[in-house]
Amino acid sequence: MNSITLHGKLVSDAQIFLVKTSAGEIPLVTFNAQDDGLPYQKSDPLIIEVHFLKAAASHIFDYLKKDKEIVVSGFLRQKKYETLENPNQERSKYYISAEYVTLCPKYTKMEESK
Repeated sequence: MNSITLHGKLVSDAQIFLVKTSAGEIPLVTFNAQDDGLPYQKSDPLIIEVHFLKAAASHIFDYLKKDKEIVVSGFLRQKKYETLENPNQERSKYYISAEYVTLCPKYTKMEESK
């Protein structure tokens, strides 16, 4: 099984949907995360869609806003589909199926007292 951990920030606000399963309805939170790589690397940022399908998704949804720093741990998945414009042309999309989403605290510099 492949495993991936991404430390980055949200490109836009998250969206939430209810997905029907055999166990009932479960919230699915989707968002796009940006990873800038290591500070010394000169590469383009990676932007990838993240799917978080857990009961906890509804609890953290309100906190998943644009530019929020996060750590995502999960599995890399591929979805294949065809568009309405070109029904014979198969396309694929990669996304992260998240097991954990961690919100990072925002640190501020403390002013020195004089």
